[in-house]
Amino acid sequence: MPLYELGIIVDPEAPPEDETSTMERLEGIITDAGGEMVDKDARGRRQLAYPIKKKNYGVYHFWTFNVDGEALETLNFEMRTNDVVLRSLILNMDRELRRKRKMDVKLAARAEKKAAKAAAKAEAAASASATVED
Repeated sequence: MPLYELGIIVDPEAPPEDETSTMERLEGIITDAGGEMVDKDARGRRQLAYPIKKKNYGVYHFWTFNVDGEALETLNFEMRTNDVVLRSLILNMDRELRRKRKMDVKLAARAEKKAAKAAAKAEAAASASATVED
């Protein structure tokens, strides 16, 4: 099963029991589909970068979990139709980690090329100064 990360921004004016029941329902969708929760991080109330539905604050939750892809459709539908959820985003971390490894290889190759170029330039400068001294 792939690893996913879910970010949810919840309405700060919603009653706490509505927020709790929504989070339990979302977690139930994941566990009923045979998935497992890896990490749950409630970051609390934070200011939003821009107003959403005329609200300047939101309650942030980040989850990491393993589940089959079929459960994501149900999870997305539940978050879209729930009034407590202001915004949500699901990332496939396997794909993101693969992309990161690919970029790391490219950056390492660039750094190696740059170091080789600098070493060649330093060697040329050293041989030029040795020629001038002779």
